[in-house]
Amino acid sequence: MIQKSSRKSKFKVLLVVTLLLGVLTLAGCVGSAGPSTTSGDVGVGLSVTVRPLENVPIIVTIKNNMTKFVSDVKVEIVAVGGNPGIAPFALWETPDASVTVTAPLMPGKTTQVKLVLQQKTPAPIQPYPVDVKLSYKDGDGNPVSKEIKNAGVITVGNVNFLSKGIRWIIEQLYALVHSYALAIIVLTLLLKVITEPLTRMQFKSTVDMQKLQPQIVKLRAKYPNKEDAQKLNAETMKLYKDNNVSLFSGCLPLLVQWPVFLALFTAINNYSPFNGASFLWAPALSMASSALPLTTRFIMPIIVAASTYVQSVTSFIPGQDRSQTAFLTYFMPLLLGYWAYGFSIALSLYWALFSLFSAAQQYYVIKRLTKGMAVPEPVAAKPTAKKK
Repeated sequence: MIQKSSRKSKFKVLLVVTLLLGVLTLAGCVGSAGPSTTSGDVGVGLSVTVRPLENVPIIVTIKNNMTKFVSDVKVEIVAVGGNPGIAPFALWETPDASVTVTAPLMPGKTTQVKLVLQQKTPAPIQPYPVDVKLSYKDGDGNPVSKEIKNAGVITVGNVNFLSKGIRWIIEQLYALVHSYALAIIVLTLLLKVITEPLTRMQFKSTVDMQKLQPQIVKLRAKYPNKEDAQKLNAETMKLYKDNNVSLFSGCLPLLVQWPVFLALFTAINNYSPFNGASFLWAPALSMASSALPLTTRFIMPIIVAASTYVQSVTSFIPGQDRSQTAFLTYFMPLLLGYWAYGFSIALSLYWALFSLFSAAQQYYVIKRLTKGMAVPEPVAAKPTAKKK
């Protein structure tokens, strides 16, 4: 019975991780396939969907449809929404709105190049057809130049009300402290204060269940056979009910906090006002760690992984079987550190601070809830008797 319960717990852990990956994929952490290209000797395609006041990371896809290679390919945006230029967008860290591929592009091959624009003011919510100028040298070295209408589209969509609210709070804090980095720190502290009752509820449920472990062990000893599983479950549920312990009160706080985390992700991970806000080793809070110099590229991912680990180990309840959570304890910090490599510095800063504040809060809450609690001894599974 214990072994079966352990297998179920491991399955639940894997299920949680799978759901986490799925949610973050839908949120935009995992890239999608490139847009289709236009017809012609060399095809071009581009597409991106953003929200007002976000950076515009355009993936330009270039395909060689000829039987000879091409070289020195350049794609420049010349009109947006039918108007010459790139308005309502603006340049960011590039001299013009173009991308180049100097290496030869072989016949039938495709390559992708990234161009990041920004929004200094919120762009109206609508699709913007993009016209480009394409130039290259064909296989014989002859220069070719032409303009392609509707090579792709930049779509500006709505901001959900939670993300809009978080951005409003950040701007109000920025007006007070005159630093976006400090505003993120204050925002993180405010969120921890607001969610403190939920955290206390979550760990109170876990501690209450842990206090009942000795009685649950006795019930398992009373009903050791598979045929008694129904009776065991009924007695266990009665034990929880008699002691006012809810199986769902530990999960409810997490479900409540998930929409807030996703809103924070969409609010600050690509927020263009962060372009001019430096933070220690990073020129801009909006930059990803992967875009930094090699000497500073891994600082924030390491901090995120370490803070996530600290938060994980401070969540243990005395006497709790840690073998069932070992996977999350060691795997999740590595996974979050890996993701932080592609996250903006702003989002990584929030996650690291939230984890460290949570670790301190968990330590205090658990210490207070378990004061005077007898620590149950680990229970080992009895060896099954061999049939003669």
